[in-house]
Amino acid sequence: MARTHVCVICAALTALFAALLLLAPSPAFAQSAALSSAVTLGTKPEGEFKPLRVVVTARMLGSDATVPGFKLLALAKFAGLPHDTATFVTDEKGSAAITLNGKPAELRIFAYGEFVVPDGWSNVPLATLDKADATWDLYVRPLKNVRVSGKITVVGSDAQAKRANVSFAPLDVAQDGSSRLFDQPYSVLTGEDGTYDIELPTGYYQVWSYWSDRSGVDWVHYHKVENKVPIFGELKINMALVRAPMFTGKVVDARTGKGIPASIDLYSNLYLRQLRNSAADGQLPDEYDAKDEPVYWPIGTFKFQAWSINPDDFTAVIKPQGSESVLKVIPNLKASQFEGKEIVWELYTPEMRQVTIRVVTHEQDIPVMGLDVRLIPKKIDVPEHIQQTYTAGGMVGSNGNAEFLGLATGSYEVYGASGSTFLGNAVVTDAAKQEIVLEWAIPFAWGNVKLEDGELCKHLVVFITMVNAAGREFGPYPSDAFKENPALQEKGTVFVPMLQFGSTFKLRFAAMAGGKAFTDADWVRITDFPLATDQVEFKIDSEKGYKVELTLKANPEFKPKDE
Repeated sequence: MARTHVCVICAALTALFAALLLLAPSPAFAQSAALSSAVTLGTKPEGEFKPLRVVVTARMLGSDATVPGFKLLALAKFAGLPHDTATFVTDEKGSAAITLNGKPAELRIFAYGEFVVPDGWSNVPLATLDKADATWDLYVRPLKNVRVSGKITVVGSDAQAKRANVSFAPLDVAQDGSSRLFDQPYSVLTGEDGTYDIELPTGYYQVWSYWSDRSGVDWVHYHKVENKVPIFGELKINMALVRAPMFTGKVVDARTGKGIPASIDLYSNLYLRQLRNSAADGQLPDEYDAKDEPVYWPIGTFKFQAWSINPDDFTAVIKPQGSESVLKVIPNLKASQFEGKEIVWELYTPEMRQVTIRVVTHEQDIPVMGLDVRLIPKKIDVPEHIQQTYTAGGMVGSNGNAEFLGLATGSYEVYGASGSTFLGNAVVTDAAKQEIVLEWAIPFAWGNVKLEDGELCKHLVVFITMVNAAGREFGPYPSDAFKENPALQEKGTVFVPMLQFGSTFKLRFAAMAGGKAFTDADWVRITDFPLATDQVEFKIDSEKGYKVELTLKANPEFKPKDE
């Protein structure tokens, strides 16, 4: 009974508190009422500097109507000083004044409430505001969804475009009128009669639709792209799809004039793209005839419809089949350029930038052979949506070099050993030919092994035993003493990577009588070799080179195979 009484009292107090809150002004109203439409940023200027006053008028994208009572945040970045911020509100005319005590490196404006400042308008163009009193229109868009509907039809066909894809990619429209895609598209499928209905946030959009007629043996693709559509209220967008262009032609090796198998990727933006088109390789059938017999096209030829791109603006990325070290990027293409023509795209042309990535050990500059090297774009001078196409890979040869063709200028991160080892950063310049040397910091043994007469031995195997930090022993395992690198073998320089920190490596080198050559069939165990060195041990506690200078002697463990 007492517990019920307490609950009744609590309920009464809660109701009273709620009533008091209703009588008080809301926090948002009280805060807005206290804000001014005139703010100052920066410390008080010294000397004769005259502050810059910028009158900002907030207007709505799509209508030019002003936005009064709009709460905004200004952020100024002054050289050598902390960022300065101020919150303000537009007056009844949609305007506000910002006084700058000094010219900041950057002035940005952000929105609160029911509107948003697009990124393209967030930066105030200070370079154009060089007078003491300047004006600037700040365009914003309302944070609300609107209904868009329409019908998709097919030009030259009575077929209903059922289950056609319709996509709306949000655009950020900058102050100079240029636009860029800033988010993933909203998509919807049409119904049985080709109609669609979708709700979208207000703004500008690139709109596209595509549909495939699957009634025949070969599918026929249709598409349509609208580059910039303002959507700020309920809207009907009907689209008449046209037959997608057919691309026919050949990928040619410019050095020989012959066709080569290749992959052809087409990009308009991050989402409007068509990948994995290919030129014939002469091995797989490219089509089938009326009798269902395979048809092989000449090597390097291609024929496909380009239906998932913007036909007025796309980039072609061409790579030889099976290669990640060569690419050619052809930007600013239009489908109309190729209408009724045979396309010829050449690889290995003289203007393709040649970049050599040379990998050596951080001590002694020993070239590393057989390491797979991968270049990941970090900041390169190409549009964002094709940056990852410049990811490249190759295998270093006996001289430590991996060769690349067609890389864009800018910086790359370079990894080795199937991407598990960071080798460093590579900066590609605009030079036609260039070499970039990267050091692989690893612990390794290097040096010479001689015969008893002092001659360098160039036919060796090393038996490696590893004892880990826990005391467990593994081996001995045989390995080529020169890491199968003919350049090192010619010099007689042994090279043994030891990549397990905290472990002890035991090395013993072995050879045939007189240091003569041998085959894999000749050796399996240390007992197969008549010559061997003493065993050397290295406790791996840092990334450094451990030098060996050893002499081969009669192997006391040798057992001839015929015994």
